[in-house]
Formats: sequence, structure tokens, C-alpha cells
Amino acid sequence: MPKLTKKQQNLKMKVGDILKAGYNYVRYNAEFCLCLFVVNMVFMLVIKNIPSGISNPFSLVWFLCYYMFWCFFFRYYYHLRPYVDFSKLIGSLAPSSKAIILLALVSVLIVFLPMLPLFLGYKDLYLDFYEQYLVLTVSDSPRAFCYKLILYGMFTLLMPALVCRPYLAWIASLRGRNASFSKVGDKTRGNFWQFFIISLMLIYPEVIADHLDTAYNLQGWLSHIVGTITFMLTNIIFAKIYDFFYIEN
Repeated sequence: MPKLTKKQQNLKMKVGDILKAGYNYVRYNAEFCLCLFVVNMVFMLVIKNIPSGISNPFSLVWFLCYYMFWCFFFRYYYHLRPYVDFSKLIGSLAPSSKAIILLALVSVLIVFLPMLPLFLGYKDLYLDFYEQYLVLTVSDSPRAFCYKLILYGMFTLLMPALVCRPYLAWIASLRGRNASFSKVGDKTRGNFWQFFIISLMLIYPEVIADHLDTAYNLQGWLSHIVGTITFMLTNIIFAKIYDFFYIEN
């Protein structure tokens, strides 16, 4: 891959332009996007109704089919035949696996971080606070909802490195291009806040929908519908981000 020029290293993504490009794609491909929504919704309903959830061996089949579904989407988006290319699919497992493992490790660290003072011997000073923290995380009160918004907002600060760049590397691998995280980092350097804003816009609708689901006892339907739409839009928006950095410029 040729060395990036100074101009390429300083590409600045405009969030409004990316969102507009994503909107135009949905607008001009309404029937295809409707099919994406329906199929994605079916996938969500299937995983919701699998007994024992991800501990059920059948969930592995579900994950494989769901992964192939979105691989198909990007191959179709870029008019790459065959739309289901098993060699590219297998090659794409490397960046996606690295990203999932990294995200899982950081998520586990964040979950266990509030317990750290307990292991350091501060039980007397910290235990009451920690018990209130646990109650707050499972509460449906407005205070708990505000806490979740702040918590997810803080987690979103990690998204540019943990999700956004690996996502672009994964798309590159599906196109048979260099899927190095460092290459993506060089290409997208200087766009931290743009990625942060886009991540917030894609995460917060699900957080709000989940809160409304619980508050009004909607049996998870609102969060499933919003989550289905949001994840579909996530893939479309990241396709447009990839276009900006790798194709249009």
C-alpha cells in the first residue's frame, strides 16, 4: 500500500455529510433496506427465543448465519461478486475476532472496575457506596437512567479505538484490502470527535428504547425494533465512512 500523503493523513470527516450520505442510500434503496430490516428483525426474534440464549449450542449457528448476512450486505453494497465469498469471509474473521476479543476484555474491565476498591481492602469505606451503585444499575428510576446515559457516554469515548477503526478494517477485509488496524488508524487520524458523535447517535437510541421498554413494560418490542433499525443504519453509515476515507479521497 502506498505511503499516505500529508493531505490524506489530515482528512476531516464531516458528520453531517456522512449522515446525509447514509440517508440518501436508504432513500434511493428503500426496498433493499426494507428487506434488510425484515431479515435483521427475524434474526433478532430468533435469538430472543432461543432457549438459554447464547449458552445454547444453536446460538453458534445463529451467529454464523448473522455474520454471513452482514458480509453479504457489504459485498452487495460494493457490487462484489460472488456476494457470498467464503475465502473473503474466512479472511474477515481475523480483524473481527481481534475486535471482539479487545472489546470483550475492555467491557469486562469496566464491569469489574467498581469492585477494585473492595479487593484493595477498602470494604468499610466503600461497601455502602458499592451497594448503592448495584441498586442504581438495576433500578428504573430517572436517576438510574441518567446514570446509564453518563456511563454509556463515557464508554463511547473508547468506541473510536475499540469499534470504529476495527469496523473499517473488517470492511476492508471483505473487499480484499489491507485490514491492518494501524493502517486504518493512520487513515482516520484526527477524527476522534467525529467518530465519538456518530457512536453516541447510534448507541443512545437503544439505551433510551431499553429504558422505555422497562418503564412501560413493552416486553422488549421497542428495544428490538429500535435495535434492528439502529444496527442496519450502523452498517450503512460505516460503509459511507469507509467510502469517504478509502474511495472518495
